[in-house]
Amino acid sequence: SQTGDSGNVEWSMLMPDREFTRHAAAGGGTEVSDSRMFGIPQFAFTSKINDAMNWGLMAYAMGGMNTDYQDGVAPGSGPESVNLQGMIIAPTLSFAFNKNVSAGAALLIGTMNLTARNLFGAFVPPGGPVVNNTFDDSSVGWGVKLGVDAKITDGISIGAMIQPQMQMDEFKGFKTFLNNFGYTGDASIPLPNEYGIGAKFAAGKSMDIVADILYYQWTGNEVFEFFGWEDQIVYKVGLEYRPSDTLALRAGFNYAESPIKGGNTTAPISTFGGTTADAAFANYLFPAVSETHVTLGLSYKMDKSVTVSGYYLYAPEASQTATTSNFGGGYPTGTTISMTQHAFGLGVNYAAK
Repeated sequence: SQTGDSGNVEWSMLMPDREFTRHAAAGGGTEVSDSRMFGIPQFAFTSKINDAMNWGLMAYAMGGMNTDYQDGVAPGSGPESVNLQGMIIAPTLSFAFNKNVSAGAALLIGTMNLTARNLFGAFVPPGGPVVNNTFDDSSVGWGVKLGVDAKITDGISIGAMIQPQMQMDEFKGFKTFLNNFGYTGDASIPLPNEYGIGAKFAAGKSMDIVADILYYQWTGNEVFEFFGWEDQIVYKVGLEYRPSDTLALRAGFNYAESPIKGGNTTAPISTFGGTTADAAFANYLFPAVSETHVTLGLSYKMDKSVTVSGYYLYAPEASQTATTSNFGGGYPTGTTISMTQHAFGLGVNYAAK
């Protein structure tokens, strides 16, 4: 509702370092993921319909995870890899009730791909080998996102959003693989229920402070719950300082406890006698344990219509260590998973005047 006729194209490079360290009783040693650089494109445009209504279209990453280890959780189990990636295309409509309050709705059209090679290759359920731990699955689905923005006073605005869990097709190969461990739930991996509130505060004419709180309900999805994920609260704060009419400088900080914690356990796995595994151990191929992100950014206005922006992100190393027994003690505790992230991005925005 506030951007008018404008278009934006951006490109980010995400550079994560992922590794896991085996417990000494499992052979010891540290494995480092080979894949370390990922390009992420996105674009958006908005257009004014009339004084009250705007529409737009956005395309952006649906999140994901990748690891590519030359050896698995047990020495000699061979190369193991997993790659989950997706994109959302979101046609959006907003309506301004007056100059202070607006609301919007987006239809989320999602597509995801999950590929795996020798997935959890070290594990052989009792009674027979796992024969379907290499697969290439695709999934499509949809969802909605609703939001509202309100100007309270000069210099203070608040916002809120809700995004119910997306409805995605199941990954068929992944489901067949999980069935070997007694899993009978849904095998889709959509974005979870998400809720958020935020505020923007003007600190004088040249500085703005923003703050958000987001809640991700990972336990509302059967796959994440099966692998021992917890719900997550994300805290964000950012600052923008404009030393001139053409330059804006930004800094941000983001914190959330890892949804994967050592000591938490997976759902009971029937093919291992109904026992559980430590969540840190079970997610060694999916070490989504980062907790803190720090960002720096800037925008430079080339002319009255064109603005160039850039950012850098750093997420220091975070790790989780398995502290409970796995599968009735059949696999030792002590596996440690960790991640560090660097990222940078560049974007160009054109605003019609």
